[in-house]
Amino acid sequence: MSGKLANAGIDIGGTNIKFGLVSPSGEVLYREQRPTMVEKGADPLMHLITNISETLLYHAAEEDLDVRWLGVGTPGAVDNRAGKVIGPCPNIAGWQGMEIGPILRDRINLPVYVDNDANVMALAEARFGAAIGYATVICVTLGTGVGGGIIMDGKLWRGATGSAGEIGQMSINFDGPLCTGENKGCLEAYCCSKAILERARVQLKKKLTPVFKDVLNDNLETLSIKKLFLAARKNDELARSVIAETAEYLGIGLAGAVNLLNPEIVVIGGGIADGGTGFVEMVASEIKKRAFDSAVMNLRVTRATLGNEAGFIGAGILGDL
Repeated sequence: MSGKLANAGIDIGGTNIKFGLVSPSGEVLYREQRPTMVEKGADPLMHLITNISETLLYHAAEEDLDVRWLGVGTPGAVDNRAGKVIGPCPNIAGWQGMEIGPILRDRINLPVYVDNDANVMALAEARFGAAIGYATVICVTLGTGVGGGIIMDGKLWRGATGSAGEIGQMSINFDGPLCTGENKGCLEAYCCSKAILERARVQLKKKLTPVFKDVLNDNLETLSIKKLFLAARKNDELARSVIAETAEYLGIGLAGAVNLLNPEIVVIGGGIADGGTGFVEMVASEIKKRAFDSAVMNLRVTRATLGNEAGFIGAGILGDL
């Protein structure tokens, strides 16, 4: 080997695919993202991921980087030994059953490791981010969906069949709204970006507040998570109310997880957690209000520190496990 060692990682999200090259010490050497375009279906998405894999290797060759393996984080429960998606993926139609590992190995002639997207985020935050030095960690990521990853005694906990950590499918209201996984009243039905925006939209249809008139240029169709949080930072009461309600829902669900697993730290990531306005602090308050005193005695609740790069950084770690 003549070049610097690197790992390649791909993070498949419901909206964007983030990918990059990472050194063994966690330094990001190259990063990029592309739209996932889930509406085109599973096979075109797999073709896009194959092209991204080749793009990473081309870039590595240009920069004289020796890539040891490729790691992929994907929605859904994963048989990590087979590199196959075995659980449903509500946000990617037809994705269940996709043999990501075998397909990519045939194309790039490198070891390929595949795991759940929230699992790889948890790995990254535990190794290089907010949870460094903690042995027992719950990570939750909020975006198009709501995912979770668990580190137990310093190791990724996948469960008996690769389904551990599916925090988004925990029901907090048995008679609540359907989520994309057709479960009633689950966290994802309340805390994914679509659900949050719908709650805001219902209120704004009645009347646009002055702040939202400015933020949205008087056009409700342009509402987004970023603009919702921007309105909250401008002290719009409606925006702050929607965000506080979301934090309450998430805190309710995480309080149960904290009682069950008694972690040292809860790490919250994704675009919603990055919005500021005290969101993570509100979630922490709700957890500590609802969980056992003994479970939250030394509990730390914090925002993820690796941002959008956590997924592909974590995917790049998979070959080290």
